[in-house]
Amino acid sequence: MWIFIALGSSLFYGFSNVLDNYLTNRLFKSIWILVFFGFCINLVFLPLTYFIAAPQLPPLRLVPFILCIGFLEVVYLFPYYKALQEDDTSVVSSLFSFGRIFLPVFAFFILGEVLRPDQYLGFFLIILSGGLLTLKDFRHLHLNRSFFYMLVVSFILSLDSVLYKHVLNEASWGTTYIWVILSSFFFSACFLIHPKIRKGFRLQLQASKQSFGFLALEEFMNFGGSVAATYTLSLVPVTLARSIGAIFPFIILFYAVVLQKFFPKFFHENIDKGTIVKKIILFSIVLAGVFLVVRT
Repeated sequence: MWIFIALGSSLFYGFSNVLDNYLTNRLFKSIWILVFFGFCINLVFLPLTYFIAAPQLPPLRLVPFILCIGFLEVVYLFPYYKALQEDDTSVVSSLFSFGRIFLPVFAFFILGEVLRPDQYLGFFLIILSGGLLTLKDFRHLHLNRSFFYMLVVSFILSLDSVLYKHVLNEASWGTTYIWVILSSFFFSACFLIHPKIRKGFRLQLQASKQSFGFLALEEFMNFGGSVAATYTLSLVPVTLARSIGAIFPFIILFYAVVLQKFFPKFFHENIDKGTIVKKIILFSIVLAGVFLVVRT
């Protein structure tokens, strides 16, 4: 049952990643403003969660963890959007697999989940494939900046996932999800303290209604993905719950191949035959590495 929910999460997140690329490269000049607008719109969808699983006040001992998760869910967006400005969406999404390197380590120290010797081979395959994906020219071993941005993103999200699981061990998924979103909104609203961001917020608000329609669609997709991902995380161990994300790049590449000719402005994706073959091979190696890391 959980695997179908996790698959649904990946389908939502995959389309959300496509729209993220369009938003950060075409509609919003400031990542700060994009992040704040995103969390504002996220609040509109939050009541839907209330009808699915009514939240309660979390135990006081969990509040520091919820605040920490909310902060991490804001912070990771900055290197993530920077990575989307540097590379193809499917390549960036594949680099989320770096999280499978950090996740077992955090899970071991915080949740007591034990590492296995064969995981190290999986780590090596993930790092090797991720590095090759970001190389623009195999004759010159120069990694794209997206590699390093996503290394930071994966580190943050791995810690985020383990802390999320820690809270879910003591609170319902509805309670956890809603309070995390509220805390994330609080931290994103702190951006408005800066005068330049306040001014940019007002200008963006007046400049284009079109951007809000796309942002609302992106946040709806993100909402669907995050609700399904949180519910999955409440059912199974954290390493297993996050393993399904390894199919992200295949989903995004599929979206690009099928839809890019109809909606070219939405995609930042090289889909010539040679590039597609290269991506499929390296995505498959990443998938094999993830399998070694997370298999029981």
